[in-house]
Parts: sequence; C-alpha cells; structure tokens
Amino acid sequence: MEELYKIAKLVTKSVNLSLVLPIANSRYGKEDALYDGIKKGIYSSDEDAARSLYNSSPNDVRYKMLKHRLKKKLLNNLLFLDYSKLGSKGYFVKDQACLLMLQQAYILKLNYEFDVVLSLVSKILTIAEEYDFTNHKVAALELSVACYSEKGQLKQFNKTLTDFEMALKKRNLEFRAINMFQSVSVNLKKSVTARKRLLPNIPGMLRTLEELWHEAKTFATFEAYYKTSISYYELTGSFDKIVEMTVNAGKWVEEGIINPLRFESNYNKFIIVYAHLRNKDYANGLVYAEKFSMAFKEGFLNWFAYMENYFLLSMHSNQLSLSEILLHKVFTNSSFHKISNTAKERWSLYQMYYRVLSLNSHTSKEVFINPYNLSLPEYSKDKLGFNVAILILQFIYFLQKEDSEALLYRIESLKKYILTHLKDTFSLRSKTFLRLLILTVTEDFNVDACRSKGKKLYLKLIDTPTPGDAYAEIEIVPYEHLWEHILSILEKQAT
Repeated sequence: MEELYKIAKLVTKSVNLSLVLPIANSRYGKEDALYDGIKKGIYSSDEDAARSLYNSSPNDVRYKMLKHRLKKKLLNNLLFLDYSKLGSKGYFVKDQACLLMLQQAYILKLNYEFDVVLSLVSKILTIAEEYDFTNHKVAALELSVACYSEKGQLKQFNKTLTDFEMALKKRNLEFRAINMFQSVSVNLKKSVTARKRLLPNIPGMLRTLEELWHEAKTFATFEAYYKTSISYYELTGSFDKIVEMTVNAGKWVEEGIINPLRFESNYNKFIIVYAHLRNKDYANGLVYAEKFSMAFKEGFLNWFAYMENYFLLSMHSNQLSLSEILLHKVFTNSSFHKISNTAKERWSLYQMYYRVLSLNSHTSKEVFINPYNLSLPEYSKDKLGFNVAILILQFIYFLQKEDSEALLYRIESLKKYILTHLKDTFSLRSKTFLRLLILTVTEDFNVDACRSKGKKLYLKLIDTPTPGDAYAEIEIVPYEHLWEHILSILEKQAT
C-alpha cells in the first residue's frame, strides 16, 4: 500500500488527471475507487482497502489483481509527469526531455523511420551540448551511427563515428570519476572507524579525480572532484580549503569553465557560509551570509538550514542583536512546524543559548524552559552531536540560579561523561571546557580562584583547534566566550 501511495501521490500532483485511470463508459470502477481512496487517505492499509472494496482480506486474488492493474497504470503515467508542477530544477527537466526523446527515437529506429530518428537526435544533441549531458550525447550519437549505416551514408557515418568515439571516451572518464566519488560517499556514511580508515586513501583519489576532470573537461568529472574534496576537507577540519574550493568554483562558473546550468549554485553558497563559520572567519562569513541570504526562499527547508549557519556566525561574532533578528525570523515563519523534530530541537537550543548570553533579551524569564528537562537529540552512536551543548546549558542554568546542590550533583555527571564519551583527541576542546566547569564547583564558585586556576585550561582551550565535522561536538557559542560569561556570572554573584 505504501508503494502505491507514493506513486499515486506523484502522479496526482504532476500528471494531467484525464490521462490517469480514464473511466470507461463513464462508469466508476474499482480501480477508480482504489485510486481515490489512496489519494484521499481513506485507505491507510491493504486491510482497509480490501475490506471496503471486496469485504475480504488483502490475500483475496481479486484485490491482488486490482492492485497490480492500478500499479501498472500509475507507473505508465510516470512518463507524463509535468516537472514544472514538481518544481524540478531546469537541468533535470532537460535531462528527462532527453530520456523521453531517446525512448521515442529507439522505437522509431525499430520501425525503420531513420530520418525521424535523426531529427530527434539533432534535438537531443543540442540539449546535451548545452547542459553537458555526456551520457545522452553518447546514446544519441550511437543512434546516429546506426541510422547512417542503415541509410548507406558513408561520409556522415565516418564523421559521426569519430564524434561518438570521443564522447564515449569522455563518458568512460566520467564513470571512473563518479564511481570513485560514490566509493568515498558510501564509506563516509558508515562509522567513524570506517571514515578514519578511508582518510589516508583520499588524497591520492583527489589527485586522480582532478586529472580526470582536466582530461574530460565535463561537468560530471568536476562534480565528483568538487564533492569529494569538500567531504575530505570537512573530515580533516581543513575548512580554509573548503573556502578556497567553493570560492574558486563560483569564479569558474562565471568564467565558463564549469557549466552554470548544471552547477548547484545555492549548495555552493551554503557551503561557503558554513566553511567560514567552521574556519572561524566570522567577519567574512557574515558578509557572505548576508550577501547570499536572498538566494534561499524563506520557509523552504534549505532556508532553515542556511539560517542555522547564519545564526551561529552571529553568535560566534557576539552580534546578539543580529542573533535576535534571525531567531525571530525563524520562529515566526509559518513553515517552522514543517521542519523535523531534530531541527526544532536544535533551534530551541540556539534560542536558549541566546537567552543565556543576551543581557537585553525582551523574552520574559517565565518563558525560559529549564534545559535540564530537554530530551537529548537522537544522533548516531559515533557522533556526539549536541549532548555537550545541553550539558553546558544545564550547568549555566543552575549556576545562574545559584543552586549549588544541583551543581555538585552535576559535576559527577560531567566527570562520568568525560570518561565515557570524551576519550578521543577530537574531543579535547569539549573535555577541556567541561573540566573548567568542574573547576568552578571545586573552587566553591570563587571567581578569582576560578580565573587563576583555570588559566592553564583556558589557554589550552585557545590553542586547541576545532576538529573536522565528522567528529566535532557542536559549539553553539565558542567555549572561550562561554568561560568569560561564566566568570562574569560569578563576579555578579560575589558582589
């Protein structure tokens, strides 16, 4: 039922409904009833549908045959999708247009309509050249070679065969590059251990990918090199290299080195802002964030993701007035309820960190949610995510309340968390900062003692670089800023 629902939803949204399930002799049959029931959400399971239509179970042969016929018709109608209704990107629409014309051309070739085939091939090649679709170029030229052979046109045959062989060579280079990228990608989706094992091999793969791009000069080979480079630099924490790669990519598009019709400009803009944040180049990051903000349509999922990086840049730059504006934009957006629960939880954390740091927040204290009651976001076992951010927020909350009993209890939890989860070198910043938190309690909240005895840990924190994204605990606010904020709390409490 789930498979049928997905296909029906796609077809209903994008196909002229007169082409779907035409009602024979103006009668409303069981196929129509099943289709309508799925489309309108009346049938949520096979049991519901079978009981309604046949007063039987899903194992009824009549119901199984009905499902089979409906699925076949719906799949056939996928050929008539209107991609403009789906909001598909321009290059995807052209890609599908080429596929449709190729299918038509193959059918016509089997029926010996060679002139019509060559007419279609000419259109395919025009689009393939404009959008750098090497795969479609190869398929179209292969059809041309076959047609000229059948028509006995030797001159056109020889010329087209040469073009076909050149296109095929480029396509083979693309296959190598794409397969190499896919190999890296699939390994990065596994555990941290798998990623670490892959790391030493990636520099050699990057050199090969760059060579393949320069040899083939196609968009597909560039994209494989570009995306693999970003993944590698992110893993190693080389965010300055990501900045260099993404800025260069923007220039290459402008210079025509990369096909602008295929290049994901918004993705590149997103990564530029993200890389500046992780590279701690906050000033330039904010310049880019503001410059690119209009490229992301408000309320769309990628806009919310973009705003996260924009907000974090403002917090790391200590521009709290900007942070407040960005928070207001996000929380008042009518599409906020559509984002995932994990994303909502992150935004709640961001909001609470803003409230902790802001001296001029207009939010009443009654609205402040006790962070201790927050459930931890669900992340993979080998990625810490926001756990430390929540522990820190809980600690600051109790520190502001001057609840020494709760803080004494918390330091035992912090010590246990350090021993259990922060054993690797990439956790050094989080480990160091949690030790500073423990110090505030062991020094009985004496600001002078905390500042003096914490100086060594604080300097160690400054000298410890942010690790790559694959391993990094998230710092919503730089730990250095949070330590200064904690000392200011202790100072106020001492007066």
